[in-house]
Amino acid sequence: MTSRHPEPDATQIHRLCVFDLFLDCGHIATVAIDGWYPVSIACCDRLGGTILHGVYVPYASHVEYVNVLSEKYEHRPLGTPSDPTRLLGRRSRTDDPRQPAYRWAKGTAGRYPARVGAAWTIDGSTPPASER
Repeated sequence: MTSRHPEPDATQIHRLCVFDLFLDCGHIATVAIDGWYPVSIACCDRLGGTILHGVYVPYASHVEYVNVLSEKYEHRPLGTPSDPTRLLGRRSRTDDPRQPAYRWAKGTAGRYPARVGAAWTIDGSTPPASER
C-alpha cells in the first residue's frame, strides 16, 4: 500500500520563515527564506555598489536585528533544493529624518549608516540611463 506522505528516512526538513530584517543601510526588509536568516542582503544603493558590464549591483547591507514573523517546517524529498530568498517588501525605518508634528515636539535628523558609498565600475561601463 502506498502512502501519500513520504517515508521519514526519505525526506529532509526545510525551515520556511518570514523575517523582518533590520539592515545597516537603514531599511527594514521583509523576506521569505527557506532556512536561517542571512547575515547580509543587497538592499539599496545607500551604501554604494559596483558596475560590471553595465549592470549595477548594490553592496550588501548587514543584518542588525531580526524579527521572526512566521516559521514552519516541511518534510520534502531528499535532494530538494532550497527555495530562493524572496523580498516581500522594504520600508524605511522609524528613525528617518522627520519634522516635528507639533511645536513642542522634537524632530530628528535620522540615523545614517556607519558607511555611505558611491558606485564604482570594475570595467569602465555604466548602467543604462533607466537604471540610474
